[in-house]
Amino acid sequence: MQIRTQIMIPFILAAVAACGQSEISSRSVTPAMSFATAPAKMDAQAVALTELSQRIVVQTTLKGAGIGAAVGCGIAVVSAGNAHNCIAAAATGAVSGAVIGSIAGKREVARRIELISPSAVVRTLRKTNDQMAVVASSLPARLARQDEALAQLELHRATGTIDAIAYREGRAAIMAERQAMANALIQTQSHADQATANLLAARAEGQTGLDWHIGATRKLAQQASSARSSISLL
Repeated sequence: MQIRTQIMIPFILAAVAACGQSEISSRSVTPAMSFATAPAKMDAQAVALTELSQRIVVQTTLKGAGIGAAVGCGIAVVSAGNAHNCIAAAATGAVSGAVIGSIAGKREVARRIELISPSAVVRTLRKTNDQMAVVASSLPARLARQDEALAQLELHRATGTIDAIAYREGRAAIMAERQAMANALIQTQSHADQATANLLAARAEGQTGLDWHIGATRKLAQQASSARSSISLL
């Protein structure tokens, strides 16, 4: 007798056996870790990763250059759009009311330009890297449990212990979860790429000391891409 959909869906969600379990009974399934509880944990991990990577984008978006009392500009704040012009003007002595008479003065203007906060970006990058490591390390076991759940679905369909509706819904649930995992990694890669572009723009505007940050965001993008490539979307 086939198990109806309303009975089978909770059964499928609880049907992933512990790692190493090789035999499945169609009469009794008592997994060590249920398929129902695992997705929530992975979702939280993925959400944390995408939120942290998005924060890097925000922190590296050019909002303004805090010049302070930099010699030559004669203003407190230079916007991201004209920071480069300010440096050029200071270098040629063209800024009204400013007296630039030495190389040291020109260098001071460039040194004080801070389009982004490097220290804030470093803190967020470290947190994001830690979260990326958590997601990447848990991914193989996660995929293996999904594969096991799919195998169980195929077995129960072959033996006639579930109906077609329960089979389709169970498979769709696993596929949707896997797609969500892939999407989180795609978003993380996109955020890291955007942050890299932002950092490069800040460096082009005159901010120094960003080489480590640029390398770190590039590495994050590569790690997210590598993890995503390990996910088969069935």
